[in-house]
Amino acid sequence: MTAAAVRSDRLSEERIGIAAAIGAAIIYGAAYPATAIGLRSFSPLGIAGLANTLGLAIVVGLVVIGLLPWTTGVPWTRDRLARLVVLAGLGGLFFIAGTNIAVSLSGPTITGFVAPLYAVFATIFAVPFLGERIRPSVVVAFALALLGTALLAGTTPAGIPIGGAIIAFTTAAMFGLYIVLARRWGARYRLDGTLVAIASLIGRGPIILAFALLTDPAGVLPAAPDPTAIAAVLFIAVGSSSSGNLLLLASVKRVPAARTGGALLLTPVASAVIAAVLLGDHLTTGGLVGAALILGAMAVAAGLIRVPASPR
Repeated sequence: MTAAAVRSDRLSEERIGIAAAIGAAIIYGAAYPATAIGLRSFSPLGIAGLANTLGLAIVVGLVVIGLLPWTTGVPWTRDRLARLVVLAGLGGLFFIAGTNIAVSLSGPTITGFVAPLYAVFATIFAVPFLGERIRPSVVVAFALALLGTALLAGTTPAGIPIGGAIIAFTTAAMFGLYIVLARRWGARYRLDGTLVAIASLIGRGPIILAFALLTDPAGVLPAAPDPTAIAAVLFIAVGSSSSGNLLLLASVKRVPAARTGGALLLTPVASAVIAAVLLGDHLTTGGLVGAALILGAMAVAAGLIRVPASPR
């Protein structure tokens, strides 16, 4: 193969990776207002358990009919299994439970801006785990992220605790670590996107669903659920629970974590626009400033805005 052909193949892979991340960003953005609609009838954990159990069924079905790849013949060593469990926890059980609880506490718009800070955290965690050096942009991005989150939390309507923003911030850190570790461990331990997606959905779906049924069965099986809430759960199942996760992993496989994070800048924008249209959810002036700072933080972390190094 000629050098030109190699460059062409690499460019094609990069385009696919960025397109996949953009698709994931829009799907993830729509999930926050969809969760708010689902909360009309279901509990936060009920939505997570139901949507992701359905999402798991969708992904497994696609594997069975051959539309998704499935790696066979790789031995299950203790190291490989342990890393798969870690990824499933970070990107699955803990992330989705925290995000749904954050939406129930602080609403879809605020959560939609704070949770995607995983783009910033992915840049930070890439330093120790992927061997990237500490850049001025990392420090600037993290400072902007903290300030923006504080401003957003301060605009939470009276009577609603700011705990939702704090939970969303924590889940962002977990998902940022998930992105970095998925790239670090994917090829080394033969943990392909389909396998990681299924493992994550097991934690997000059946495990959360079983816990929700034991603790709050009415939040999973309400007596008279709102039809729009049912539609929202089904949308999440087809969207962020299955196709969104697969698109994200396809992107991480093809492009550096920072470039995936850059494309994910669309997530809070999509969330805010959809929440405004469907729910009439708008930010105050202070909230808009905080949202702008968070977008700036993600742009800096992704390398879309360059921060010059200090002269020596």
